[in-house]
Amino acid sequence: MEILNQFGINPLLLAAQVVNFAILLFILRRFLYKPILKVLEERKQKIADSLKNAEEIERRLNELSEKETEALIKAGKEGQKIIQQAGEEYKQTVEEAKKEYERIINKAVEDAKKLTELEKVRLEQHVKENLGDIVAMALEKVTGKTLTGKKEKEIIEKEIKNLS
Repeated sequence: MEILNQFGINPLLLAAQVVNFAILLFILRRFLYKPILKVLEERKQKIADSLKNAEEIERRLNELSEKETEALIKAGKEGQKIIQQAGEEYKQTVEEAKKEYERIINKAVEDAKKLTELEKVRLEQHVKENLGDIVAMALEKVTGKTLTGKKEKEIIEKEIKNLS
């Protein structure tokens, strides 16, 4: 104990300080250290939950991004398909229009040929009907004589047979 006295340490005072330190340690541990640890543990749990939520959000975001990319690719392919179909329909419509145009043209040509043929027949009939008069007038001018009905008929019939 003398050593303690030489250093200026009073054992009774030292014991009282040790008891005070133990009481203070108990109080701090009970009312300060445990609540601080509890708050730190809660914060640690919140941070862990936040990280877990952030990872889940990131995963969902990646899924959505992939789905969006797939949807865009699919939409692009469908757009190409629609454009191809439209092009094919356009070609088919053009071909049908050409065929219809050719059909109409051919029909018009056929109708024109029939009409021309009909006009030709009518003209021939008209010429045949008036040929006798024309021949009679020509003979009258050439010969200077008027033909009688019987003689005129014979000449006309002969000329009509020659034309046919």
